[in-house]
Amino acid sequence: MIKLLILLCVFSQIKEISPDKKCEIEIVTKKIEKYNLLVKGEPITLTVEGPTYLRVYTRIPWSGDFKGNRLYKIILQENDLDERIITLESAMSGVTKDKSGRPLSKWRSFYLEVDEGINNYKMINWASPTDTILVQFKYEAPKKWKDVAATDYGSIIEAIEAEKIIKYYGLKNDNQITIGISGPTKLKVISRLSYDETITGEQNYTMLVHEKGKTTKFPLKCYKSETIRYKNRKDIVPSNARIFYIKLGKGWHTLEFSLSGSIAKEAALRFQVEE
Repeated sequence: MIKLLILLCVFSQIKEISPDKKCEIEIVTKKIEKYNLLVKGEPITLTVEGPTYLRVYTRIPWSGDFKGNRLYKIILQENDLDERIITLESAMSGVTKDKSGRPLSKWRSFYLEVDEGINNYKMINWASPTDTILVQFKYEAPKKWKDVAATDYGSIIEAIEAEKIIKYYGLKNDNQITIGISGPTKLKVISRLSYDETITGEQNYTMLVHEKGKTTKFPLKCYKSETIRYKNRKDIVPSNARIFYIKLGKGWHTLEFSLSGSIAKEAALRFQVEE
């Protein structure tokens, strides 16, 4: 009898529903996570034994009806020797709130590469819309990426980032950069708009990607970097890094990149794929 019921369940099916009206629903799973409070005037210190990677997740409390992105900054001190500014930008989350019901921002994160031995860190809330930044620490390693060389470009621009020289390809607003790459893969494009002495404040620009007669637009917004400088171009200052990704199907791809929609005369690009 049991076997017969199982067979009936396997081969039975709904033949017809009338009226067949449908709607889509979204099921949100409730999840509670704990964050540390980084309050202005009250730094957080932590001691970590390496070698390891530490990923720092951050959010900010959201106040008012502001609909755009908001910036916040953390001063990071390492072993009382190195100090750098971490600038983060986020928008209001549509699903995440604190226990009082106050909206929070979407999470943003950065990594700490912890050297061998005991390492001491201090985090300072340097600038935020409210007096509080939420921080959470997890042992997570970043994805490993390798650079992809351009095949046709105008110039090389060297940026000093975290005491390392990073190579970018200079892109004039009347020129293009070309790369050739085999798929399937996901291409990571890191772009920085170049600020000259006439450009101030937030800027909008669009990266155009051309392939086989088709053009894809990537609109971006940036501000002048406070920490990154170019080694071989003293006449311009880079913006903060803006990143977008391009999924490429199987086969060979020739991509051409151009700059549009900006008063800036040039930008700098870097290309990577996962190792």
